[in-house]
Amino acid sequence: MKRKILSALVIVMLLFPCASFADEVNDLLNFYVKKFTPEKATLIISDKPDATGLFNNVYMDLQGVVIDKLRLSSLVVSMRGVQFNEPSEWAKGNVECKDAISVLATATLFESDINKSIENKNFGKKDEHWHDMSMKIKPSGLNGRGYYKYSLLDILIEIDSKLKIVKGKELWLDNPQLKVNKLDVPDYVTKKALSKIQPLVNLRKFPLPLTLHKVELKNGSATLSSRTLPKALKGGLKYTYSK
Repeated sequence: MKRKILSALVIVMLLFPCASFADEVNDLLNFYVKKFTPEKATLIISDKPDATGLFNNVYMDLQGVVIDKLRLSSLVVSMRGVQFNEPSEWAKGNVECKDAISVLATATLFESDINKSIENKNFGKKDEHWHDMSMKIKPSGLNGRGYYKYSLLDILIEIDSKLKIVKGKELWLDNPQLKVNKLDVPDYVTKKALSKIQPLVNLRKFPLPLTLHKVELKNGSATLSSRTLPKALKGGLKYTYSK
């Protein structure tokens, strides 16, 4: 399906008499659209990049974005002093974020998307896999249950767990409490079963230097964020995309 990048310049010729770099910035947004297929995307820059690809300020809002086969309801990033590779490379689909002075981010996902991601994962080979698994997110933590097929056994496992950020980019079960049906199952089996769904969220494949620190839980959703939340730039050039 062809996608169009719809560019809207919020501050145009009065502040930026030379807008020849607009195509380059469009290429930048186009890279993220093609790679992560968001439903909607907004890119705001405070001013044009220099010849090396350095921006003073960049704000990116991706709605309904898919990262590592997991849909996020939203992913918002605000960066200052962000260094990309040279703009001449962006049109070739070669975009690299090399460094940034500061990166603020927040990501929100729904329990339905976590469940779909778990369902689509490859949990093992031959006779070993999860099935009929579902998780519910509540302010107190995560509750889940599912069947783990191991050899000839079909094990019902129920999980109560807090959630934690690991390595700034992953969401993990934190000290999960397990209930296993009356089958006599060795501990290593349940540990192996849990390892198949950890981490629940992995943002390592998103090519920006995100560092997340906290998790906020509501009924049906989880929000991962940096210590300070990102804010949209006031003014600047605004580029938007919609499916």
